Amino acid sequence: MFSGEVVEPVRPPPKRFSEPLKFLPVTFVWSVILFLYFVYVFQHCLPRMQLGIDEEHVDTGIRIRGQWEFVAVQVLMAMVTICYLRAMFTGPGQIPAGDEHWNTYASSIPIFLMETKKAGGRRYCRWCDKYKPDRAHHCRVCMTCVLRMDHHCPWIYNCVGFFNYKYFFLLIFYAVLACQLIMWTQAETVSKIIEFETPFLTMLMIIFAETIASCLGLLITIFFLFHFWLITNALTTIEFCEKTLSKKGEAPKLVGPSLYSQGSIYRNVSAFLGDNVLTWLLPIGGPSGDGIRFGQMDTVPDGYEDMDATRVGARSKPDKSNCGGFMEPSADASYEDLEATRRVRKSKSACGDVLESLRCDQPSTYRDLRFTPGILVPATSSTIVAQAGDD
Repeated sequence: MFSGEVVEPVRPPPKRFSEPLKFLPVTFVWSVILFLYFVYVFQHCLPRMQLGIDEEHVDTGIRIRGQWEFVAVQVLMAMVTICYLRAMFTGPGQIPAGDEHWNTYASSIPIFLMETKKAGGRRYCRWCDKYKPDRAHHCRVCMTCVLRMDHHCPWIYNCVGFFNYKYFFLLIFYAVLACQLIMWTQAETVSKIIEFETPFLTMLMIIFAETIASCLGLLITIFFLFHFWLITNALTTIEFCEKTLSKKGEAPKLVGPSLYSQGSIYRNVSAFLGDNVLTWLLPIGGPSGDGIRFGQMDTVPDGYEDMDATRVGARSKPDKSNCGGFMEPSADASYEDLEATRRVRKSKSACGDVLESLRCDQPSTYRDLRFTPGILVPATSSTIVAQAGDD
């Protein structure tokens, strides 16, 4: 009745915010934010505004600077708060639920897929029991596959992926501005409390806040510049690591051009922050697309019109169905730059054994190909160019 093969069960992802210990980094972040905010406002801005002092004794220049600094910190802290909450509570995107193209029993394969395993087969997630779209990766913390996954961030208790990367990027952008503002403007207050007699607790808080702002400002600025470089080059953190980190015994790798580059910095940034330049620095909107297809396609490829890979579907929870299928060639590629031999990993799924390998000549483009069981045939050719089983 049962075969001897042991199959690992599909484990459902844990419910969001169901693990209290993972709120510790979030609590720490908010403690730092609130500490810096209150020290800067009550120990720096308000004293510089000289409230309750006779006008004849007021230093007008210091008061004006204090007022501007007070307004600036309110705006920056509001943006940090909004971006943090949006990055935390916005789902990064998951493989669309109920979409047969990613299930193990799939009868058709999206022809726009560009990423494959080294052996040539489709990228498969054994934890989710699904095939993965391009740029999707499985997060072992969230226990689900994330669309265009960048990394898992414990500081926001969420993965950073297709739908919330913009909010994460804006979070570190406004955090950099806030830390830089506090670091440079509060330095004058630090010099004064050292020069004049000041209560010990007040001095401790101001110096401690200045130290934290300086250290965080330096670290977050470097982190922000790194992410700015990533989006201008159409890369994610995972893709950068895959391109640069070499295995033991291998020579160091150099970062080459991204497979998903749009050809210009403007278009690459638009792919992450959205098509409207006016909203790039606002925590609204997001990138166009569904997180499934990437590249410079103006129309939906043939065979994909009926696929339910929409933004709504990508935001929903994945189903628990099986999935399968084979890798089809990209619609925009040609055989001129490919090896003549294409190996396809033999799959032992519910669908049964499949083709072990394929050999083919060089038809004009991938668009001319149709995949049939056991044979690869150009649509315009009347002869068989490859048969299954050849090696």
